[in-house]
Amino acid sequence: MFMICGIVPIYFEGILPGIILFILQIVGYVSMPFFAQALVDGFFLTKNTYQYFLRVTFCAYLTQAASFLAYLLFADTPQPRKFNITFTWMVAFAILFALELLVSLPRDRIASMNLLHPNQTTHSTRFDVVISSSEANHLPKGMKIPAWPRSTLQGGAILLLALSMVLVTFLPLTMPILSLVAIVGFYFLHRWKIDSRIFVVTIFFSAFAACYTYAYFRMTGRITYEWASIAGFVLCLLIPGKRRKKKKICYRALYLIYPLSILICAGVAALVR
Repeated sequence: MFMICGIVPIYFEGILPGIILFILQIVGYVSMPFFAQALVDGFFLTKNTYQYFLRVTFCAYLTQAASFLAYLLFADTPQPRKFNITFTWMVAFAILFALELLVSLPRDRIASMNLLHPNQTTHSTRFDVVISSSEANHLPKGMKIPAWPRSTLQGGAILLLALSMVLVTFLPLTMPILSLVAIVGFYFLHRWKIDSRIFVVTIFFSAFAACYTYAYFRMTGRITYEWASIAGFVLCLLIPGKRRKKKKICYRALYLIYPLSILICAGVAALVR
């Protein structure tokens, strides 16, 4: 519902009062962290990471096609000048994949144990066991990687992070900076169970949003209200997560909400003009 509120101001400009459009736009920004949290949770829960990425990709292109279709079918509908936010989630997905390769693939380690009785041959009370990286990794169950050397995988992860930064810099994405910071924040919350982690991540995201807002104003002379996503970030942490088992078709149908909302909003706006 928050997402749909963010879609309405795009197509109802000049129809609804300016203050209403402004409030709906703010509510739309609040929706972003909910999708960021869902993407991180889905990344760790999915049985096949690659199929999950393909579903997100399909949703991104379907939503963009819906935007162009609305522009062609309905008069006075604004032309889409940015890629929809699902493209941002595609980049975020690549960052999650790269972070997992860097964080969850440890080096080969040696575990040392102290024997109760000295070895009769060496007279040593120490016993060492090699734990290979393949046995010690903590990758999600759906993330299958080739049996390449660890250095090759981590080098590929660094290249993937670099490519993601290039895409964020040069592509006209929607809310790229704060969305990716939110993804990293929820990834931290999922991976590290340390004390006060929620407080640390909330302060980090809030401070970054403040710095981003100031830098945006200094560079463009305009104020961005994307900082309102802080409210959504806090709500995600306060609302207890409840996982309900549903049929796959229910989850798949949710991918259609975004493109259908665009077509419906554009159609209704064209009728009332």
